[in-house]
Amino acid sequence: MIKELQIKCSIEGHDYVELACLNEKCKANRVYCHECLRNGDHVAHIKDQKNLKELIEFFYNVEQENGRLISELSLIFGEIIKLFEQLNQELELKYRFSKERLLGLNAKQLNSVLDYVIKYDEFKKGLFDEIKKCSDDMIISLKIYITELKIEQVYYIQSNQQEKVEQLYQKGYKLYVDDKYKEAIKLLGAALLMNPKHFNSLYIKADSLKMIGKYKDAIIWADKVLSIDSNHVGSLFTKAESLKMLGKYKDAIIWADKALTIDSNHVYSLSTKAESLKMLDNYKEAIIWADKALSVDSKHVGSLFTKAESLKMLGKYKDAIIWADKVLSIDSNHVNSVYIKSDSLSMLGNHNDAIIWADKALSIDSNHINSLFTKGDSLKMLGKYKEALTILDQVLNLNPNHDTSLVSKGNCLQQLQKYSEAIIFYNKAIQINPDYQWAKNYKAECEKQLKLKK
Repeated sequence: MIKELQIKCSIEGHDYVELACLNEKCKANRVYCHECLRNGDHVAHIKDQKNLKELIEFFYNVEQENGRLISELSLIFGEIIKLFEQLNQELELKYRFSKERLLGLNAKQLNSVLDYVIKYDEFKKGLFDEIKKCSDDMIISLKIYITELKIEQVYYIQSNQQEKVEQLYQKGYKLYVDDKYKEAIKLLGAALLMNPKHFNSLYIKADSLKMIGKYKDAIIWADKVLSIDSNHVGSLFTKAESLKMLGKYKDAIIWADKALTIDSNHVYSLSTKAESLKMLDNYKEAIIWADKALSVDSKHVGSLFTKAESLKMLGKYKDAIIWADKVLSIDSNHVNSVYIKSDSLSMLGNHNDAIIWADKALSIDSNHINSLFTKGDSLKMLGKYKEALTILDQVLNLNPNHDTSLVSKGNCLQQLQKYSEAIIFYNKAIQINPDYQWAKNYKAECEKQLKLKK
């Protein structure tokens, strides 16, 4: 087999093509492999079979023959031009009547000239009609041949372009699977320049944009897919998930529901709906939908986590730990589940264990604010106020408006009898959250202690 012509047979599962059929009446694939031949294709005209080397020679010979055809047509065209030039010259000579020429004629010559001039209209009509008919026939024939050549050329170009689009898509899809989303977007963009409605490229680009956090762009491209197929579940989910990540939880639920009307077991849409309900503080509903997702895939990490966090928010800390552990049995580095376990332990009064698990979360993400707060608050609950202040300061360096850390720091200072400093942090928390009653109560206690000191 010629290495430069390594073309896969169009029959799925077959090897590379090695043969070609030149029979004009053949309706089967013209290029094929030995397995096609064994299956009985082309056996009726085996004499018209060529191997790839012979096929290349055939193409070369046709190209040479075409060159000769062009030369012959050029000669014919040149001959026609010459004849027209000659005809024009003869017409000009025969029908040019200067005064000098007419005065130079004798009676017999003038009689002859007058005879054919009188018949000029008849001659003109005959000449013009004959040449016009030949010309019209030739123009029609030439236009037909030119159109056929153009149609074949356009088909060839379109076919090549479609092939190129598919190649770019396949490369882009591989990058997408390998989590190389930015590179995938570039290749998919190139494919879409050639074919703006290439369905798979539109969808994978939309989902890649979602995966790199460009949620608004992801929605725009998902909408392009949905304008072609409004029931495309993958794009409905991409839009729902992007809306969720933009904090538009009610809209996210609407689009997740659209996906679920088409595929009620679409686990990702079930999970997105569950998480959106959780973010809307509908914890019981969130658990119901997380359970639906888990009935489809019992190890779906996102749904396990949503259930764990919802249980924690409902004050069911022991249950929250059980479900957080289920996540961690699948992904031991799922930092938010480590945090849920840590915070649930803290809420159960197991502050030492809470610190152990907060440290595990911080070994995964040293800037995980919630875990830093849980550790700081647990140290405070153990009476380790100075250590707690160190950790709480780390939280406030990352987020100066973390109101619960401001209150916890104020509480540590209060326990260390630094009432004036404590009031400063309580005031900051109240400024951020005017309804923060605990901060107001602690502040009032500090003010009372300061009055007693006076």
